[in-house]
Amino acid sequence: MKGWYSLLLVVLVCLAWAFMLGVDRESNNELVEESYEGIPVKELKTKELPVVDKKEEAQQPTKKSFIVYLDPGHQARANTIHERVSPYSNETKMKVTGGTTGVVTRKPEYVLNLEAAFLLEELLTEKGFEVYLTRSAHDVDISNKERAEMANEKKADLVIRLHADGAENPNVSGFGVLVPSKKQAISKQSESAATLIVSEVKKQSGMKVNGIRYRSDLTGFNWSTMPVVLLEMGYMTNPTEDQKLSDPVYLEGMLQAVTTGVEKYAALQ
Repeated sequence: MKGWYSLLLVVLVCLAWAFMLGVDRESNNELVEESYEGIPVKELKTKELPVVDKKEEAQQPTKKSFIVYLDPGHQARANTIHERVSPYSNETKMKVTGGTTGVVTRKPEYVLNLEAAFLLEELLTEKGFEVYLTRSAHDVDISNKERAEMANEKKADLVIRLHADGAENPNVSGFGVLVPSKKQAISKQSESAATLIVSEVKKQSGMKVNGIRYRSDLTGFNWSTMPVVLLEMGYMTNPTEDQKLSDPVYLEGMLQAVTTGVEKYAALQ
């Protein structure tokens, strides 16, 4: 009997020891689980990024830049050789004339035109337009026909020719815009741009505006296949206006209005 009691006692001790070991293990597991309980499972997963279809991305159309081609009129030396005024006529005119001169400032028109072109280029570029110039120096030899062809080749959305006017009567003054005759295919779009430009320039304080005139005899118009306007910024033969055109504040105000007109025209295209 003593042997059985001893054996039973050993079994009971073993069972008690096994029970205590199991409780220990459960306690340890609980501690481990609690130590990770504060971290949400979702946060441990990596975020799935959308898959970009390269073909679809490549097919998306890119926005075309609006191209403005500036033509600062005249040059340091006139070219008296003649060229055809139009592809539809045998009439000829000088390739490039000398332009007028400021009655007070004595500034040549070709100098004023390039000054205005550089300023207008800056203003238009700031607005996001793609801008080109037919010339960036005075000592060049580019005919009016060639200037039109430069803009045609670039497929300009709008060509702006920059000039100043002159008259025998020193009292004549004012800003004006010339456009191709209504018989030309580009006349309607050119007139649309001119109307918006004139409307904005009229808002400028102390600036006389003469409006729009149609011309069929200008080589630069007749060889152009793109919408084109010619800005007559003012009369250099008028003492007051001559000096105003050399005033940076006055000139910038005018060209800022022109820029706004171009912006409105571009928005319609």
